[in-house]
Amino acid sequence: MGRISLANIARALDAMLDDQMTAQARIAAHLVAAAEAAGQDAPRVIETLDGVVARTVLDEIWITDETGAAYLTTVRDAEGSPMPFRFDPDPGIQPQASAFHPLLRSSVDGDDVVTQPAQVREIDREIFKYVGVSGVDRPRIVQVGNAPAFDEQDVVSNAYTSPVMTAMMAAFGEPDLLSNAFTSRLDEIRVVLDGILGKQMIVQATLVDYFIADAGAAGWPEPEIHRRLRRIVDSTAMGEIHVVTPDGDAVFSSLPSASADRFPAGLPHADDLGALGETMTEIMHETGARASDGARYKYVTVASVHSRRRVQVGVPVGSGSPVSLGDDWTLPAVDGADSGRATGGPA
Repeated sequence: MGRISLANIARALDAMLDDQMTAQARIAAHLVAAAEAAGQDAPRVIETLDGVVARTVLDEIWITDETGAAYLTTVRDAEGSPMPFRFDPDPGIQPQASAFHPLLRSSVDGDDVVTQPAQVREIDREIFKYVGVSGVDRPRIVQVGNAPAFDEQDVVSNAYTSPVMTAMMAAFGEPDLLSNAFTSRLDEIRVVLDGILGKQMIVQATLVDYFIADAGAAGWPEPEIHRRLRRIVDSTAMGEIHVVTPDGDAVFSSLPSASADRFPAGLPHADDLGALGETMTEIMHETGARASDGARYKYVTVASVHSRRRVQVGVPVGSGSPVSLGDDWTLPAVDGADSGRATGGPA
């Protein structure tokens, strides 16, 4: 088996996290729109966001008003109150957070996003990775954050020792690999990366669960909910979103409305769902070929905390994904040099 640069694996992992965190932020944008349409005040919305963070690997959520003031956040100050923070456009004042300020100029009909490699943030000098998207109901920043494990490492030739790489190796349980530039232990690394992907997808499924509950409380009709699920999928790396009964019957889906009540090839992994809600609350299904067309997919399913329903999300796993590590794997085009990378953002 060939050897692959740890630098390339880490950069591909960072790109994978960008994709998954973008999806999380996008769902959160629709969630807050639904919650506020249902008449929920800030403390109630924060309670929802706290629930997502408590149940998943997501560390932080920040949501602003039109001026860039974060009035919804899961982060607390020393007194236990929501941490006050306002995004400033001046990189001289906020070298890290200012990259997200242009999202305030985005259209609510757009799907703008800013991704950022893990770096030091302003409020406490901790290492964090952030992704932000524009609002879907009014101009705002919707940002999600992860705190990768970080240990100072000596930079070695052709090795990538970012906090993201450190986190991956810490999870892998092989810290000695941090001092090596290349590895041939692809099977073992692939398993860890698959687990990282699954945990990020559980965040997405959990956010969808809260979104569906708040959309129902807002009185949104089923076609509107289907439309929003479709928009989320179309604007992210996600491939599918399904909300089903315990028997696998579709309630909501990102599939076109004409087929939202059925699955031509059956609900993916329907036979695995019997234990959900009884002995477990989430399942990370084995990555493999999708029954409908053979495309390689990763699925996760979570039991709703609001009903007996199940929420399933699916993500395509292409040849460029680090989850597909093998002798023929090639690094996808990734530009990790910028402090903030914008896609479809305001000029």
